[in-house]
Order: sequence, then structure tokens, then C-alpha cells
Amino acid sequence: MPVQDDVRERELVRMFNLVWDRAHQRSGVDAHLNLLVGERQVHLEVEVKSTTGTSVSTARDVGIEHIGKWRRKLFVFGFYSKERHPELRTTLCLTPTDMEAWIAAIEKKIAVDFKLASLSSSKLTLSDMFALLGEKEQYTVEDAKALHKRQWNATQYKAARDMTIGRKLAISRSKMLEILQLRSKYIAERGATLNNPHIEKSFLRPFFGTDREVTGGNWAEAIRRIARDFVASNPTHPSIV
Repeated sequence: MPVQDDVRERELVRMFNLVWDRAHQRSGVDAHLNLLVGERQVHLEVEVKSTTGTSVSTARDVGIEHIGKWRRKLFVFGFYSKERHPELRTTLCLTPTDMEAWIAAIEKKIAVDFKLASLSSSKLTLSDMFALLGEKEQYTVEDAKALHKRQWNATQYKAARDMTIGRKLAISRSKMLEILQLRSKYIAERGATLNNPHIEKSFLRPFFGTDREVTGGNWAEAIRRIARDFVASNPTHPSIV
């Protein structure tokens, strides 16, 4: 994330009195909102975005995992001026249900390619594996690493050893075929992602001038009111922990 974007988004977190997630670049969660709804203690994940334009960028290589995560989040958008030192003009606070139409549209764009990736990888056979790794009675961790490289960690490679030859653990043909199929699916899914789909002005425009737009003074109060109304209307929504 560019330094300037990070600074602006930290500013938004402070204004809305959210809990900044220090590991957000690894965990995919920017911030957290904890609040009491009736007698229920609620935890919500928050996606924080800023822009100096009219649309909002999202992420590189957007795939099915992004779709699942976005459906469980509140969204805070900060709209800044285009000056050398951008100033905040206004914000939008949108719930998962507010965002669903946009998320569903992105999901529709990539769904066919992800299904294709799953189907094509499942068609690989032992003959295909022999052509790639040679025909063996058992395989080693090094054979698995030739496929998955750094995609797996040491623990995963060791766990893949599902048979014993003498005193040594090895990987069976069936397990290695499964590993090959997983690798094929991973490669195909990388090609099925969208690069930084924007949340366009046409989608965001209807929310301006409503209670979803927060312009100043009551930032923290406003997002908590929106969150409480959302929880009350959607008590079993998967975003609510």
C-alpha cells in the first residue's frame, strides 16, 4: 500500500474510533469495530479505503477469497481533495448489505473462470503426473516441492507423506496426484482473478445525501448507529461475530 494511502486510512480509523489492525496487510483486515447491541457484544471487521477521485480502488488479483471476506465487512470510504496535501471532503459508511450488489457483480465476472479452474484440474490423471514427475511407486517431499514450490510451508510438505517405506515416510501416487491437481487449480485461479476492480461512482452515488454519508463531527457515533441498525436488521449475518 502506498504510504499516502496508509496515512489517510489511519486518519479515517482514528476519526471513526476504530481499532487499527497492525497486521492488516497480512490478515486482510484493516480495522475492527466493537460495540454493544442490546445485550449482545458484537465484533465487526472494517474495510477502510480512501480516494482522491470519484471511484475507489480495491485490491490486486481479486478472487473468490476476496469475495468471501468483503461479504463479512463494513466499508468506510474517505473522499479526499486532489491537492498536494489532500483534505478529507466526505465519507461513506456502507454495510455488507449495501455492498452486496457490487460484490455479487464482481463474483459473477470471475465465477465461470474459477469453476473452469476447478473442473480442469480435477481431470488430471496418473498418466499426466507420470509425464511431469516420472513414474514412481512413491514420491518425496522434493517431488512435491517441484510442484508447489513456496506455496506450501515445511509443515504442509511433511504432512503430505502418507506412506511408510521401511523406516522412511514417502508420498503415495494418489496423494501426489492430489498435490498436482491442487497446483493446477492454483495456477488456473491466478489467471481467473480481476486486477483491482474499482467501486465506480455510479454505484456509490445513490448513497451520498443519505444517512450513509458522514460529513463531520459525529464520525464515531454515526458508524456505530449504522452498525447497530445493520445488526438489528440482520442478526444472523455472517459478518457478525
